[in-house]
Amino acid sequence: MSADYQPIDCGFYDELEAAATLKKRVALQYFNDLRQLCLGSGVIDTLFIRDKVEFMRLKSGEEIRLDHLIRLDDKPAPAYADYPDFSCGC
Repeated sequence: MSADYQPIDCGFYDELEAAATLKKRVALQYFNDLRQLCLGSGVIDTLFIRDKVEFMRLKSGEEIRLDHLIRLDDKPAPAYADYPDFSCGC
């Protein structure tokens, strides 16, 4: 994962904004700063920019770089469209 920020697809950003506006709990798959795959869920509190990098902050306080986001619920981020879905259907 490059340290350089890669802007995300505008349509996917709109999906994130909609989930934040609705205060909807979402399932997330993303890479953390150590490039580890993380699975989780939460409510998006806000989307913001810090040092020219876009982030989302969950209600829990966790911050996720938007270009590290692989999947929101069952929708893959366009940059990771071919990446496997590791969510558990159980």
